[in-house]
Amino acid sequence: MPPKSMLLAVAGMVGTGKTTLTRALATRFGLAVALESVDDDNPWLTSYYGADPGAQRQFALRLQLHFLATRFHAMRKMRAQGGGWILDRTWYEDAEIFARGLYESDVMSRHEFDLYQRLYTELLTGPAARPPRLLIYLHGSLDLVVARIGQRGRVAERDMPPSYWKALHARYATWIGGFRRCPILELDIRDYDLLRDPAAIDDIAASVRRRLEPEIPQTELWPAGF
Repeated sequence: MPPKSMLLAVAGMVGTGKTTLTRALATRFGLAVALESVDDDNPWLTSYYGADPGAQRQFALRLQLHFLATRFHAMRKMRAQGGGWILDRTWYEDAEIFARGLYESDVMSRHEFDLYQRLYTELLTGPAARPPRLLIYLHGSLDLVVARIGQRGRVAERDMPPSYWKALHARYATWIGGFRRCPILELDIRDYDLLRDPAAIDDIAASVRRRLEPEIPQTELWPAGF
């Protein structure tokens, strides 16, 4: 029998502070961290973002298949290793927001998206894709999120038009409105600022604890001596 694992997931649009919250909760609860990896090991990222909109069609499917394969490989390893984990961005977002967005924007063709969807659906049937115990969803106004994206100054994000962020913001709102795969804890990013006030993690951690304690033994999430 494989070792028992427990997974929390943090979801939300670019710029909502997923990585900061993921690391803070991992430290608080003694969880291993699985951060999103998009820069160092993705051979299609530079080609996709460096291309003009027409040429992006050449790389869109390959880019999304790389994300899909990398995500499920990491999930399989986490499930096999066991223990408590917290995940920065979910496989659901990869497929149901980003890949679908490329199709709806006519960057990915119908045949390409159908192929992607077939693979995604098959992967969802495997044990690695068991839903998280809790999805922590971060959200905020479009203006606030776009301002935070600008402050980060990442090259791949800097030149994206405002229409892209507006469409992505709307897709996230639609997605979370129909999400039913696991319990959700929604956090408005206007209510806290972990960079300026690290102690704000106390209230967030208390909310997470309240949502999980009825479902799992306290010792499964919080190590002895916490």
